[in-house]
Amino acid sequence: MPPTLGITGALNWDVNMFVKQIPRTGQEVVVEKIDRVPGGKGGNVAVAASRILGQGHVALIACLGKDDVGKKQVSILKQEGVDTTAVQVLDEFQSGQAYITIDEKGSNVIETHFGANAGLKSEHLMLPAVQSIIANLRMLVVIDPPRPVAGKLLAEARRLQRSVMWHPGVLTRFGLEEFEDEMEDIDYLILNEHEAPLFAGVKGLDQSLSKLSKVSPKAKILITLGSKGAAFYSDGKLSKIPRISLDKLGRKVVNTTGSGDAFVGAFAAYKVLGGSDMDAFKYANMAGALKACHPETRGSPTRKDLEESYRKYFG
Repeated sequence: MPPTLGITGALNWDVNMFVKQIPRTGQEVVVEKIDRVPGGKGGNVAVAASRILGQGHVALIACLGKDDVGKKQVSILKQEGVDTTAVQVLDEFQSGQAYITIDEKGSNVIETHFGANAGLKSEHLMLPAVQSIIANLRMLVVIDPPRPVAGKLLAEARRLQRSVMWHPGVLTRFGLEEFEDEMEDIDYLILNEHEAPLFAGVKGLDQSLSKLSKVSPKAKILITLGSKGAAFYSDGKLSKIPRISLDKLGRKVVNTTGSGDAFVGAFAAYKVLGGSDMDAFKYANMAGALKACHPETRGSPTRKDLEESYRKYFG
């Protein structure tokens, strides 16, 4: 059976540096521990969804360098059940890398070298193997490929009448006007609390949602709010759910890096499973919280852990 969910986005090798507090400009702090783990939004979301949907149901469209990091990434993705047919290896680039400083409260600062992620081209999408994958998907999640590729993917999904979720990530730096012509028919738009006002070019959540909904009137908009939970906007109505209190589950925050990716992956997975928007939204909120209990960037929960934790939490 071909994959039913497609993800496109970055693959990085993360260097996680754990400190007591994030340094100020010019300040030196002691790194207590270093972890080197697979990351990147594309890989993280694909793995999060695969842990819910199972072997072979999720395909990743991405690029890696022809190096040891690239080989590790492919091996790990396959172990997680992700279809890597559409992952291209490029000779002229190193694999992407991210350097992440994490304090004792789980907050982080991220610096990313795109590497091979920047080498993904529109021509790659037209390869027979990639076209075959896209043609059979129920949903395509477009995260933060290079600008021209994002437009091409949104257009391809629209042409094939596939459900489209867009999580622009670092592409928010271009501003909303850059993408107006391509956003009219997307089904879901996902941003975090910092990206939404930056992308919309306004201040505050309400103003951001108002402007985003005018550009993309069909889209349901999801905003992750960090420690304040998450918001869901549809047809002019805003619904919020509070953050999950991990104490109630006997757990604690270790590292929030990747929590947003766990949220996106879980939401997409439950939509592919046929869940309602609100059920998928609530499971996604729980998935993001459970990920924060793990030090690794791809610490998203399995479907069993997620649903058991959900039942335990909400009774």
